[in-house]
Amino acid sequence: MAHAPFDREELVETFRQYDAGMNDGKGNSESPDSGRLGWGESGVLANYIKVYNATGDTAWLDKVVAHFDRMIASRTDLMGDGYTTWATPTYSVALIRTGRMHNRGTGRISPDEERVWMSRGGDVVCDVERTVEVDAGRRYRVLEYGARKLLAKGTYRAGAPLKAFLPFKVIIDGKPEPGDRFWVQTYAGEPLEYIVHQGMFLYPVAQFIELALKNRKLKAHYGEAARRYLDLIAREFAEKHERDWVNTTPSAGAYRFPPLRTDRFPNRILPHNQYLAMARAYLVLKNASRKRLFADRAERMARNFKRHLRRTGQAYTWHYWDWIEAGEPGHSGVEDTSHGNIDIGFAVEACRRGVVFKDADLKRFARTVLDQMWNGCLEDPVLGGRVDTREGDGRAVQGWIDLCQWNPKVWDVYWALFCKMDRPAGLAPTMLQGWARLQEGKGRK
Repeated sequence: MAHAPFDREELVETFRQYDAGMNDGKGNSESPDSGRLGWGESGVLANYIKVYNATGDTAWLDKVVAHFDRMIASRTDLMGDGYTTWATPTYSVALIRTGRMHNRGTGRISPDEERVWMSRGGDVVCDVERTVEVDAGRRYRVLEYGARKLLAKGTYRAGAPLKAFLPFKVIIDGKPEPGDRFWVQTYAGEPLEYIVHQGMFLYPVAQFIELALKNRKLKAHYGEAARRYLDLIAREFAEKHERDWVNTTPSAGAYRFPPLRTDRFPNRILPHNQYLAMARAYLVLKNASRKRLFADRAERMARNFKRHLRRTGQAYTWHYWDWIEAGEPGHSGVEDTSHGNIDIGFAVEACRRGVVFKDADLKRFARTVLDQMWNGCLEDPVLGGRVDTREGDGRAVQGWIDLCQWNPKVWDVYWALFCKMDRPAGLAPTMLQGWARLQEGKGRK
């Protein structure tokens, strides 16, 4: 094995201290918010698996069990459908409805848009109804429904929003008569569950399950927890999400957003990174479970992603999102480097397990980094903010570095970036795994 450019024990100790400082070693595992679990705790669990693989120290597996058991305890049957889950209101939209009462004039009241993402602007929307009354001289008053408490007043002008309705823009147009009234109802965004959040933290849990069940010594100690987790995933998540599955071709498919009123994109197919987060977990679970669903869905999602890849020179380029609306295909802009690490992480896992993606595909993804994203400089490495450009400041290392198994130059790039960022302790496990993948790639030649 080649000499590593780091001291393994030093990297592990650096991460150990870093981990101990994150909520006394509990990370985000006490939070019931799926966003914090998906984008925070998932990385914590993934790091534990990486450090275990690098050291063989089962103390890191103990931490996986302790963290996930805390997470399990915070689930609730939020949707009242018999399935427990985690949720967050962070990505929900608030709704507004408006209308005229029995008025004499031709005035109309309307919102600029009926759905507003609540993270935009930070304004609070509640389930409330208000009345707008018009007086002479284009004056208006906003009153609390029923109690008629004055909430705001002003003078309406064409296109100018009324007071008291932020983050919505509500306007009066036409020619209302003095004494005319309108009603305005707003609805708060709901806490909703997200497949991407679950997929992010279930992936390292799936890796734990696989480790615990395939190794006799580990099975003796962790087998009960692994079987319990596997049953939970199959019963509470995999079966439930089937109601949101859609085949995109006879051999490909993916999950959709549920048809809920405050979801931002109800019923639309998920962005690539969001369904691939769960697909990555399924790739691991298919070898630990007799449930055919895991293997079938993982393969179909792999085919759905692959069919949207475009060859650009020796590389691949792809969109953040591809969909069908009213029978017509649509797509977003090019994938960004941050979310792209999930796409790449899936492709790496799929290729290593012989599912749809081949070595040639991973070599193309490596060229995406080297030809399209990297500025070509190891002394001051810069990676673009999207997968088709050197512009920006992409800092995502997870996922991407594993491409060094198919092109060792990728290791040089991300090691240089790691050093440029002053070797952040949170990335130590990722560098340990990257080095292992590099050696594996060299051993296959």
